[in-house]
Amino acid sequence: MNPYLIALIVIIAYILLVYSLHKLGFLAKHGIRLVGPIIMWRTSRGKLLIEKLSKPRRFWLVYGAFAKIICIIAMIIIMTLLIWEATIVANIPAERAPGPELLIGIPGINPIIPIGYGILGLIVAVVAHEFAHGIMTRVGNMKLKSLGLLFLVIPLGAFVEPDEEELAKTDKKKRTNVYAAGPATNIVLALICALIFSSIFVASATPVRPNPVVVNVVIDSPAEHAGLLFGAQIMKIGGVEVSNVSEVENISVPDPGEPVSVEFYYAGHIHKVNITSGVVVTQTAPGLPAAMAGIKPGMIIASINDTIVRNESDFKRALSLTKPYQTVNITLLTYFDATGTFEVFDEIKEITLESKLEYYKKMAPELIGPDFKDIGYLGVNTAYIGATLNSPDVVLKKLAHPYAGATSINGFISSTLTYISLPFLGLAPLRSPLADLFVPEGAMAFLPASTFWVIANCMYWIFWINLMVGLTNVLPAVPLDGGYLFKDWLDSFVRKLKKNATEKEREKYIAAITYTLAFLVLMLILWQIIGPRII
Repeated sequence: MNPYLIALIVIIAYILLVYSLHKLGFLAKHGIRLVGPIIMWRTSRGKLLIEKLSKPRRFWLVYGAFAKIICIIAMIIIMTLLIWEATIVANIPAERAPGPELLIGIPGINPIIPIGYGILGLIVAVVAHEFAHGIMTRVGNMKLKSLGLLFLVIPLGAFVEPDEEELAKTDKKKRTNVYAAGPATNIVLALICALIFSSIFVASATPVRPNPVVVNVVIDSPAEHAGLLFGAQIMKIGGVEVSNVSEVENISVPDPGEPVSVEFYYAGHIHKVNITSGVVVTQTAPGLPAAMAGIKPGMIIASINDTIVRNESDFKRALSLTKPYQTVNITLLTYFDATGTFEVFDEIKEITLESKLEYYKKMAPELIGPDFKDIGYLGVNTAYIGATLNSPDVVLKKLAHPYAGATSINGFISSTLTYISLPFLGLAPLRSPLADLFVPEGAMAFLPASTFWVIANCMYWIFWINLMVGLTNVLPAVPLDGGYLFKDWLDSFVRKLKKNATEKEREKYIAAITYTLAFLVLMLILWQIIGPRII
């Protein structure tokens, strides 16, 4: 059955059940309130625990100051990221633009978040967030009215309800401690879980075998049509064993368009298939010769300037024999549905190359060394048979040592974004068939591989959800915690700047700036969805 239909049936059944219980008075009898379809269960239980946790008050006061520093840094980072994303919206094709569901961090709605790991991460994130608010409320000697849980089919989270009137009247230091504690705790917890995931779990994993792993299969490529999948481990090509990626780049194979046998390990079994041989375009760069000529990902480059291209080394050599701005003949093969084979693409026979030096000057000047040779540049990424490969050690390195090789601020930022993007790369959660390629060793060797990866994936998703909750809540937009923090900080600034202004005038300035900023934040978020579709 369609998963969306199942979800719809479950939601309808849930709504009918809770409204029936509401009509019967069962919910009210047990202190449960219905807000639309959301169940809000208020209770006094847990107050004693929060009271005990808030006892080391000196520690929590120091933590409150630390939390505000974290929030300021996180606020600057997330706003900078939103503004930067707004500037690149024009470069995002409409078909690759994020949908609204990707901006909603709820498991089952956001397709990136796995339901099981997502629910666990969300529960941990919301409980940690609300308990932090509650602890700082008691540290400031303010009352807690109640605690509770929110449900909408699944637990949406917890809440701690301080006395709003008392919170509004208390001094700013205590109030900002309360606001900052929630998102800061999420961010601290996220960093701790990331450290456990990478430095304890993934660092304890080792590859079962060294053969290269498929990390991407190009649409309409020979690999896709032969059924090669993400996570397959290539063992032999043309009967020759391959133990690393460089061996594939230099391997002796048939002419482009001819079949080649490929043996691979996938999901516990060894498979053997015949795949159309050839170097396949995986990506074209906009504005460069390949894209301008109409070359598409999935096409096989059979020859360049009469040099046959059998493998990646042949492709590099063929281009090394060309000059910038030279017009060369090119032979391309593309898949025809009618015949189910790769045949010559007659619409492109010649192409005028770009200067590799000029391109690198614009895009990667740091890679231009004394031995750099200016040759013709096509503007494509390629992979043999259309399967991008990586060493299993490199896969583990991405997870265990995300900042390895990052020697600059740009490198650090890029590594951070890559680590957060692991779900989009198919590396989180790490599960079969990819997880089958690794086993725990050392201190973690006692764990079965399946249990090992479940715990490791829990750590990553608690990190991921907590980070998203923390960064979202520090946005300077009311009613988020960051919005109230910004409002209090702005009030202090306006009081110093407008010393002669009345209280009413100051409130007017603060309200105007606060709500304008909240509107700007909302527009920056919505622009990521709308912008690519209208530009």
